[in-house]
Amino acid sequence: MNNRSSLVDKYYFLWALVMPVTSVLVVPSIQGTTPGYLLCFLSLPLVLLYGGAGRGRYSSFLFAAILVWIMLFLLAQLADVTVATEPDLAKVELVDGTDTGTFVMRISMFTQSIYLAAVVLYGAYIYVFYKPSWDRWLLAAGTFYALYGMYEVAYFAVTGQSGDFVSNRTFGDTFGMVRPDGTVGGSAFQITDIGGYTMARLKSLTGEPSMYSLTMLPFWIYFSSRTKSRWPLWIIGASLILTTSTSALIGYLCYLAIRMRKLEIKPLRLVLGFVALLVVSYVARHAIADFYQVVILDKLDGRGESGVERSGLFWSSFEMWQDGSLANQLFGVGFGYIRSTDLFSTLLVNTGVVGTLIFTVIMLYPAFKLDWEPQGIALRQCCVAIWVMTMISVPEFSYLAPWTFVAIAYSRLYQMRRAVQQPEWAPLRSRSARRVSR
Repeated sequence: MNNRSSLVDKYYFLWALVMPVTSVLVVPSIQGTTPGYLLCFLSLPLVLLYGGAGRGRYSSFLFAAILVWIMLFLLAQLADVTVATEPDLAKVELVDGTDTGTFVMRISMFTQSIYLAAVVLYGAYIYVFYKPSWDRWLLAAGTFYALYGMYEVAYFAVTGQSGDFVSNRTFGDTFGMVRPDGTVGGSAFQITDIGGYTMARLKSLTGEPSMYSLTMLPFWIYFSSRTKSRWPLWIIGASLILTTSTSALIGYLCYLAIRMRKLEIKPLRLVLGFVALLVVSYVARHAIADFYQVVILDKLDGRGESGVERSGLFWSSFEMWQDGSLANQLFGVGFGYIRSTDLFSTLLVNTGVVGTLIFTVIMLYPAFKLDWEPQGIALRQCCVAIWVMTMISVPEFSYLAPWTFVAIAYSRLYQMRRAVQQPEWAPLRSRSARRVSR
């Protein structure tokens, strides 16, 4: 039994190291073969063979997920078959832009469901087998990818070129700026100008800066309360600033909103902090003004390229949902049909009101049920920040890194229930909640 448990732990050690990567494919010619996704599918036979007592809970989790998928699949396709007039798919951003004629049973519904299956397998594994000792592996992985991203920024500052020598993923011409060979890189290299200084926006081994923010902000939030070593937090925090991403700012505001409930404000520290902030703001006032213009104003009012794209795709997607039949509005047109620049309009069209609510409940349920101990607060902040960031600005449902902390939150809720049902578990749960990664 101990050997089996050790194997499950060692497997996740490898998984944690590659899980944040989305721009590297093991088989470059096959989309989705990132190391993290491949380990998702390989984890199924591992659990069935060596999962021990956790197999039952793991299987129940997968069975429930399959039932929900089948329900939404049948209801959405039934709605598509009975619709009076098919929508004009050319007006929205399709996952498969090469096919604008097929409305019922689109191929992208099945290909995107493969990514969903990977997420379910990953979440089930963490929910059932998570141990506090895994935290140090997660922190090491987060720190490494932050350092790689900072290397890219420094390389551009010195050479004026992209320093990413690892990413090999490419997409078709429906994603981003097309290369001469008709493809685009799976890790978009972007630059910005702040105070007359041109810098590369940090994205590391993810798709682009906002996706890096979605990936790494939960690491920073969670380990702010879980580690005594501060230097990894400084590295991850600095990397998030270098993304110049509004998504990171949105997530950080969610973190602060929850943090304020438990924050003990000392008057002297508040005054000193305020004075220091004024001094720094005055010295760097021009750079701060430019940063604010680039990161906030240009995106909110649609003047920047990112703001124009987000606004246009959101409204075209929302209009498709609004003009659809009642059945399509409730259950969507089909999972994986369209891809907007925010998850809200993407889910609304693909899965309808019902699917959007299911996703919201899954993501936010722990935020209402978790305790107010440090780990519980951090996981609560992660769930809220991830939900808000995806709904507003990052349409990625299949990134594994954010789901790590949602799954840990559910694992903690399970341990809390066990502590209530079996009081002898309470001291163990309490020790685990207070344990700090070193």
